[in-house]
Amino acid sequence: MADTGNLIDQLSARAGPVRPLASPARRTLLWVAMAAVLIAGIVAVYGLRPGLAADLAAPPALIEWLASILTGVLAAYAVFQISVPGRSPHWAWLPAPALALWLGGLGWGCLRDAARMGSEAFVLKLASSECAVAIAMTSIPLGLVMLLMVRHAGVVRPGPTAMLAALSAAALSAAGVSLFHGGESALMVLLWHFGAVLALSLLCLAFGRPLFSWIGHARR
Repeated sequence: MADTGNLIDQLSARAGPVRPLASPARRTLLWVAMAAVLIAGIVAVYGLRPGLAADLAAPPALIEWLASILTGVLAAYAVFQISVPGRSPHWAWLPAPALALWLGGLGWGCLRDAARMGSEAFVLKLASSECAVAIAMTSIPLGLVMLLMVRHAGVVRPGPTAMLAALSAAALSAAGVSLFHGGESALMVLLWHFGAVLALSLLCLAFGRPLFSWIGHARR
């Protein structure tokens, strides 16, 4: 018992102060600021697309765009909540209302296009898949940065944390891509924009633990 007591005393004497994590709100602001800088740089390279101001002047399009941004911000905040041991897993549902609003806006756009364009609104245009590639290429570095920020979550909730990180990065990337890439029907936006966001999120949910293991901080 004396040896055990001495060992505890030695370990406690060597232990340094532990810096507490910054608040979820502060880390969310930091990450969103980094994402905004990257996306703004990409938009600056490509330039704003013609007709953007007129499109965003229409309330449905503006609400849809703002909902995608809100989805990204709320998903980021949820990441920094559920990645902390002891926090409620229900934080993962925080971006759900904004995500539903975004999806509802896209669905409403499909109905408007169908009424205005007829069957032409449902023509599949593979050229529009370029925006899905742009969303993925922008989301990957953003998502990796966030995973590094919450690398301790590899032993807590790797799947949900990785999924929300992907959702946040992809939703903000989709909002950015829509600033320089447009002209698609609402169905193409639903297919390529929202589809890319959904695919990235589900992939990260399925491979959350390997992702954190690759980063080097997931342990069973």
